[in-house]
Amino acid sequence: MFTRIINFYLRYQNINLKISFILISLQLLHLYWLTTDVVIYRLTGIDYFIELSDFILLFIIIDYIEIPALVSGIIYYFFALIYDKKEKEKRIKNTVLLILLAIQSIHIFWITDEIVYSTFVGSDLIYMPEYFAWIAILIDYLELPVIYDLLKRIVKKEN
Repeated sequence: MFTRIINFYLRYQNINLKISFILISLQLLHLYWLTTDVVIYRLTGIDYFIELSDFILLFIIIDYIEIPALVSGIIYYFFALIYDKKEKEKRIKNTVLLILLAIQSIHIFWITDEIVYSTFVGSDLIYMPEYFAWIAILIDYLELPVIYDLLKRIVKKEN
């Protein structure tokens, strides 16, 4: 049974690559929200997200898509690490990207965006040192190298 699942995955690896890319790329919208509504606002006091605040539900939905995106990405890089044994350099790269996604998934359970937002905006319910919020924000940006790598792999497979 296990080998059937592995064979199925490997047979459709190109589709899995594209699904992973689409799901993880949606996180660019989440990073836009994080950058404009949290980071820039915290640093400058200027809210660049105000014009898009009517679409907050869309940004919340995309934030929840992060969970299947991370699962998809972790599975993709796990299989790439195991079955792509061509070069040591690729193995190191796949390992690093897998670790970035694993850190990102741990971050979801460690510090959520709501806690980061509450820390910066102020809330009596949750107290967290501000530097923890900055660490959580930086962890969110670990998706960028993964998005770039997945896009590169798609373009390379299409050519």
